[in-house]
Amino acid sequence: MIKLRIRDINPHIVCSLCAGYFIEATTITECLHTFCKSCIVRFLQTSKCCPQCGLKVHETQPLLNLKPDRVLQDIIFKLVPGLYESRFK
Repeated sequence: MIKLRIRDINPHIVCSLCAGYFIEATTITECLHTFCKSCIVRFLQTSKCCPQCGLKVHETQPLLNLKPDRVLQDIIFKLVPGLYESRFK
């Protein structure tokens, strides 16, 4: 059995915009960077570029290049006990 420490994988499951665990993990299809859905939607209201790498997401409709990452979100819910329930509080 492989043992992982959550702090070792945190950089891969934490949103760079809010510094919290991904909630409704959403990936920009152009560069594959992932954020919380609410964080990236809010960010793209005032910018057309990825907040992590600066790549232009889309000239006129950046929200079209977002995809939910349900597999990553399921993994996060399994790794972080109580996170799923805390979404509803």
